[in-house]
Amino acid sequence: MIRCSKIIFIALCFGQAIFISCKTKSQTANKNNAAYTDSADSALYLFKHYFNDTLPTAKNYVSDYDNIFTPQQEDSLNQLIHLFENQTSHQIAVVSFDTAMVTKKNFEDLTLQLANAWSIGFKYQNNDILIGICTGYKIIRIQNSREVEKILSDFATKKIIDSNFIPDFKKGNYFSGTFNGVKAIIQQLTFLLQT
Repeated sequence: MIRCSKIIFIALCFGQAIFISCKTKSQTANKNNAAYTDSADSALYLFKHYFNDTLPTAKNYVSDYDNIFTPQQEDSLNQLIHLFENQTSHQIAVVSFDTAMVTKKNFEDLTLQLANAWSIGFKYQNNDILIGICTGYKIIRIQNSREVEKILSDFATKKIIDSNFIPDFKKGNYFSGTFNGVKAIIQQLTFLLQT
């Protein structure tokens, strides 16, 4: 029986393919650990780029790929955002990522790609917001569309992140932080749209 001392596996999204590399102890005994690490990093790097090139479709207003919300919590967020969309035509999407899906360096680019690819705002209105969360990297990024940027500045968005998302995130309460953050965005936009 061959025993594997190191196994690398990468499952590509939606069951498209699985890459498995298995080396026996005798094969790895004489190999430099750095060389192995390089090959593992290369495989993970290729997967993350594959994921970027084959972006998933939105599941709902909330696409929880990191499983940080329960189904009931997702429903609460979806209902809150749906009500806001009905009142204003502005859409908000929340997406969480596992660290296997994106590098820390590419996180911001991926959230921007998703905001553009999902076309979450009404066509030609460009009035949407995408909130990207990766708990593994302790990162949150809010992508405001052009129309939203005109009324909700980067400074105001950062203030909402610091005041409403981060305090609960630091305690591991991702639902509370996200719910409070989305509510703060909704309140701020509702106020600004009425003035």
